[in-house]
Amino acid sequence: MTHQVALDVAQTSTIAVTAIVLAVITVAGLIGTSIYRARYAAAREEGYRVLAERGADSAQATAGELKGVRDELGEVRQRLAALEKLLSQIG
Repeated sequence: MTHQVALDVAQTSTIAVTAIVLAVITVAGLIGTSIYRARYAAAREEGYRVLAERGADSAQATAGELKGVRDELGEVRQRLAALEKLLSQIG
């Protein structure tokens, strides 16, 4: 009977150790996966931040150029009005 009890304890111990090892491997795998996902997400967010900064810089540059075009268009309108006035006086 003691021999049978010893075999049962050995089998139970083997199963318990195997279960614990599998649990540790599973937890380590999940932690590793979580770390990988976090790093990937941080890199992706950094890319989006850089892209947003470029977009803001581009929008600001475009707004500056648009202001320049509007100012130039205003000057062209003034010159055109002066030219029309001159042509109406001549003709």
